[in-house]
Amino acid sequence: MKKIICVFISVLMVVTSTITMFAETKKDYLAVIGDSIAYGLGIENKDDIYGNIVANERDYTLTNDAVNGYTTTDVLNLVEKNDKAKNHLKQAETIVISVGGNDFLQLRNNLDFTEILEVIEKGKDSKMIKNMLKTVKQNLRSIHENIRELNPKAKIVLQTVYNPFLGQSDKFTELLCQLVEMFREDYTQIYFDEAKTDSNMVIADVEKTFRTYSNSTGNTSLVQNDYIHPSVKGHRIIADLVEETMDDVHKASWSSVQKSANALVRLGCRMFE
Repeated sequence: MKKIICVFISVLMVVTSTITMFAETKKDYLAVIGDSIAYGLGIENKDDIYGNIVANERDYTLTNDAVNGYTTTDVLNLVEKNDKAKNHLKQAETIVISVGGNDFLQLRNNLDFTEILEVIEKGKDSKMIKNMLKTVKQNLRSIHENIRELNPKAKIVLQTVYNPFLGQSDKFTELLCQLVEMFREDYTQIYFDEAKTDSNMVIADVEKTFRTYSNSTGNTSLVQNDYIHPSVKGHRIIADLVEETMDDVHKASWSSVQKSANALVRLGCRMFE
């Protein structure tokens, strides 16, 4: 009889705790913040933008506060000062961040031909490159910290940044592409290092996916004619990648629930020993 009571109580405790835990975290909101990639610049049908694809396929309510041209500094200002965006972040169960590409693109606006050659010659010893990497790292950390202050429980998907100068043929852009390739791995590592600090943050490695596809197929069909912004096909691939990483972080949460449930079973049984 004691064994039957033990089983009944344990099952009841597991079911109750699981329902309670999911009731507390389930909000059905997906918040997207970042730059023109997340905004969907150049995509005519909004349903083809990756945030909308994910929201439609996963039955989320979507809020998209991405802005064309935003750098990591701009996104930091957004999460610190924009009340509308902050409210969206507070409600979200999942938050997707696309930022960093415009920090690359500023090189095009801030350097002339001669200056690019000088920076390439210095390589990773270039003060300008070191400062940019430092700024991006600090901004990502601050964006992350601000989001966590607003929403301690949300799952965060952080996208890596692909080289926005790949595929362009003029000499000036070829040099920019060469310059970015010199520190691309260090740049990407900043994103992975930030994700390691938070068990509820995962990386959607867009950079690797786009680079691998371009190298294997020999074309740039993942981007539009400007060679910078994702095409409809590119958005589809980003959506698949985001959904895959969302599944990974939510599975991790489910494992935590299972561990808690197992602990409750053991406790329930001890009560009737």
